[in-house]
Amino acid sequence: MKAFMDNDRLLELLGKKSAGELTLQEQIELSRLLKENPDDQSFALALEELMTTLTTYEGAVPEKEVDDFIRNVQNKIDRKKRGRRNVPVVRWVLGAAAAVLIIVLTGVVYYRNGNAGQVLPNVVATKKGNKTNIVLPDGTKVWVNADSRLTYDPSFGKDMREVELTGEAYFEVVHDPKRPFIVHTKNIDVRVFGTVFNVRSYADEPSTQTTLISGSVQVSLKHASNKKIMLSPNEKLVIRNTYPEPLSKEETTDLPQLELLAVKSNPLDSSVSETEWVNNKLVFDKDRLEQIIPVLERWYDIKIVCRNRPVTRTFSGTFENDKLEDVLQSLQLSAGIKYKIEKDIVTIY
Repeated sequence: MKAFMDNDRLLELLGKKSAGELTLQEQIELSRLLKENPDDQSFALALEELMTTLTTYEGAVPEKEVDDFIRNVQNKIDRKKRGRRNVPVVRWVLGAAAAVLIIVLTGVVYYRNGNAGQVLPNVVATKKGNKTNIVLPDGTKVWVNADSRLTYDPSFGKDMREVELTGEAYFEVVHDPKRPFIVHTKNIDVRVFGTVFNVRSYADEPSTQTTLISGSVQVSLKHASNKKIMLSPNEKLVIRNTYPEPLSKEETTDLPQLELLAVKSNPLDSSVSETEWVNNKLVFDKDRLEQIIPVLERWYDIKIVCRNRPVTRTFSGTFENDKLEDVLQSLQLSAGIKYKIEKDIVTIY
């Protein structure tokens, strides 16, 4: 346990050092930690190299370069490759690690379309197999799920509170009637004032979901500007990402274009399956294999290949601190699949 705490403390101290906020006592502590572990010294040098890299560019900076830069930082933070099959659940990247990433990206100035002095937004990005949680400048708490990206401007909270989300995040928004909090995704905008809710918007999934736990939210559809939907607590809005366009002849799905559902809560603790990922629980509720596969890929940072046509049977189950094999064994027993694990690839047949 001590080694784990020291590693977390190391990230915190490195983040403070990069921000110029390290006290003399903390500098002595950092030197001690680096002296005790040579591997940490290599990590610190790599992180310092990233943070001192020239971040002013002449010319446009494509979004791909920003994505590559984020991936580079993440790889430095998570250089030691872990054994995928022994990872029981998605790891929480502690706040210090998220702060390191934000510090790296804050204040990066570039030139775009001839406009000098634009500042890149703050970006909190997670890899597959990782999650993180942060507190925004207004006090709003955000939990960011695996393979997700949350973006907000350095001026967040001064006049408006707006974030952009790709992937999944759970929000506990501080109430502020003068400054609404808005979550932008590819297909919807979610507008709130002080609310607890979850938004799921992965590019590899057919729908975008908003689940309201408390308060109220207004969901606006970007491709149907006149469509605004108010949610009440314990309601979930599911919108097919192609809405309002009809399906082509080649596409087949039983997913409605738009569906408002009641959220089922656990009578023992009032929890809901849609937000149990925050508690490190992997929950399936009458999900088909094709819906389960991308979730497992993100959760365990693996690649799943289906050799045969996916089974149509649905599967329900809750897993907490379970290994990948435990989940696959349950699927084998209940859904009738067979599987084989080779390094980071799972083959289902």
